[in-house]
Amino acid sequence: MNRDEILEKSRKENKNRDYAELEVAYQAGNIAWRVGATVCCVISVISHWMINIMLYSPWIIYFSMLGTNYLVQYIKVKRKTDLFLVVVHYTMGSLAFVFFIIRLLEGIQ
Repeated sequence: MNRDEILEKSRKENKNRDYAELEVAYQAGNIAWRVGATVCCVISVISHWMINIMLYSPWIIYFSMLGTNYLVQYIKVKRKTDLFLVVVHYTMGSLAFVFFIIRLLEGIQ
């Protein structure tokens, strides 16, 4: 096999994405999760500081996204640590959802 054949086979195996591109996508995802957590914290602190109310809706979204990310990783790689993180993140998202519903019901009364 010559160099071009090896590169073509690699492109097919990686669905036309090279290793450097995959690594950049992975790093971008990690940074995006950190930025998301920071934004959720800032929104929560500002809302608590200004109106003395904890907002749960950003956390519902954030933990749902993280849980789904780890669920896909678990389905593809089958690491038990990913399954554990799925349970943790979906539990946190569910708790935030319950508190969100309770807050809505308190507002109705």
